[in-house]
Formats: sequence, structure tokens, C-alpha cells
Amino acid sequence: MGFWSKLVILSLVALAFFYVKVNFFDTPHTKVEKKLVAEEQVVEPLKSQPEKQTEKNEAQQKKEKVFVTVYFLGMDKSDTSIFKKVKRELPAGQSKLKFALNQLIAGPSPYEKSVGVYSEIPKDVKILGIVEGKNKIIIDVTGNIQNGGGADSLYSRMKQFIKTALVNSPDKPMYLYIDGKQAEVLGGEGIMISQPLNENSLDG
Repeated sequence: MGFWSKLVILSLVALAFFYVKVNFFDTPHTKVEKKLVAEEQVVEPLKSQPEKQTEKNEAQQKKEKVFVTVYFLGMDKSDTSIFKKVKRELPAGQSKLKFALNQLIAGPSPYEKSVGVYSEIPKDVKILGIVEGKNKIIIDVTGNIQNGGGADSLYSRMKQFIKTALVNSPDKPMYLYIDGKQAEVLGGEGIMISQPLNENSLDG
């Protein structure tokens, strides 16, 4: 093979190599360009701060439910009368003491009755007034709270009333009035009541 033939072949090989390199292999310049394009694709614009969760704020603003305790009666396993505490949800804006005593007078719910809860307080008893002063509380009830049932019934109903009043009242001395007068003796049975009211007011 002559000199010129070899030169032509080498030239063709060189051109072929250059063609393959340019079209099938990245130059350093090409690699940098691709990297920059990739970096631009992953960079996202800053998002605005998310709005505050209104539902969460509303939930925080909602006040927790408030309940009052009402004392009724029931029987234990040995058929002995015992006090039964029940809960009532307090409507917004109402006095705990007044609401609880009105619930006491209204008596047990149908479900509570079905599980043996009962009350000795006559249904026609009414709260004549509740005065919450700076230094004391006066609860005035109708005189029929003393009517009927005998000594045991009268004792139980007055304990229901006193316990319900005490557990739902602020820490102030509390006095029971009957038909506008401070109670000293209850009913024809002559049960003495000491005041201000406390857990032992009927126990001499």
C-alpha cells in the first residue's frame, strides 16, 4: 500500500473517530450544560406561608363542656338505699347551682329510672329563688319539699338537696329557706337542720 493510500485511510479513520466523539460522547462543555438544566428543574419557587388552620383555631376557641352533679338514690347489691350521682351538661350562660337544683327537682331521666335510680323529692317542689351574695348564698324553696313520705323519706330528700347544692356551689356559706324563712326544723317529724348547710346539717 502506498504512502498516499495510508494517509487517506488514516484521515478517514480520524474523521470517523471525530464524528463518533462529537455525536455519541459528551464533551466537558456538554456535561456542564446538562447539569445546569437538571439543577433548574429541581429548584422550585418559594411557596407562601400556609394559612393558619382555621378548624384548629375554632376548636381551641370552643369551651370544654361543663357538667353539674346531681344526687339521686338507688339500691346497692344488698338492697340498701344509697346516693347515686348523675351528670348533666350545663347549658352555656346558666348558673351551675340553679341548673343542678332544677335538674334534681325534675328527677331522673327515663334511662336512669330503668337502671333503678329514683328520687324522694316531690315533683311539685319549686325553687323560689337563689340569691348569690358576696358573703353567702340563700336558696328558697317551696314548703311542699317537706310533705309526705315519713321521716326516712324526708331525711333522704333533704340530703339529696343539700349534697347537690354543696357540690355545685362556690365556696360560700349557704342557707336553706323554706317559703321565705330560714329553715330550722323540717316537717312534722321535727328533723333539725343546722346552717349554713354542710354534709352533716341533718345529723344533729
